[in-house]
Amino acid sequence: MTQKVLARFDDAQLFLFVRHLFAVEGFEVVLAADNDAGVRPTDADYLAVVIDAANLALPESLIEIRRACPRAALVVLSKDNQGFDNILGCDDLLLTRPFDPSKLVRFLRRLRYRGTTTGSSSGFDGAFSFADLEMNLARMQVLRSGVEVPLTPLQFKLLRHMLERPAEACSRDEFIEHCWPENAEVEPRTVDIHLGHIRRTLKRFGPDLIRTVRGAGYALRAPGDTQDDEVRSSDG
Repeated sequence: MTQKVLARFDDAQLFLFVRHLFAVEGFEVVLAADNDAGVRPTDADYLAVVIDAANLALPESLIEIRRACPRAALVVLSKDNQGFDNILGCDDLLLTRPFDPSKLVRFLRRLRYRGTTTGSSSGFDGAFSFADLEMNLARMQVLRSGVEVPLTPLQFKLLRHMLERPAEACSRDEFIEHCWPENAEVEPRTVDIHLGHIRRTLKRFGPDLIRTVRGAGYALRAPGDTQDDEVRSSDG
């Protein structure tokens, strides 16, 4: 079944180029009207929103798109980084000039696989939960027992990555691959530092929910769980 993608483009030539790449990979691209905000409540069935950021008011516009389509991946085409890393998640893609078509194709194949395995009506409502922890992607908000937990955008990405696979241990290399920009030089110790900050912040509102797994990385821990290493690594 063809998966639908919503597009916001001012550059017609760039839109035709991107539409061709999406079509080759089996996606139907729907162009938002000029006078359309680009997203509506009925847009929940879009698997992705692809955006030409040249004339986009940031960060407000991108946050609004995220709120309207919490289940959709964001594909942003921009001339430079412009601070997008603070908004985009590990399931999104930022392409900066000169655009690399092969990078977009690889992303689309992963996106297509996700769409066929979960379906656009999988019931995912743009939120994750674990124990008394709730993460709302549309609002970029984390609550613990109903109280908002202050996290930086990077910490939000790291925690989201864990919430997406609560039964697995996430390695430091995996965090670096999914939560930092491509080709960023990040030391494993940097991951430890950020996970330590997240851990201490969450402990201000309740029991420790993160555990260090020797030889594997980090995993979520249910309250009352005292075991240290009996968790399956996501690497195998």
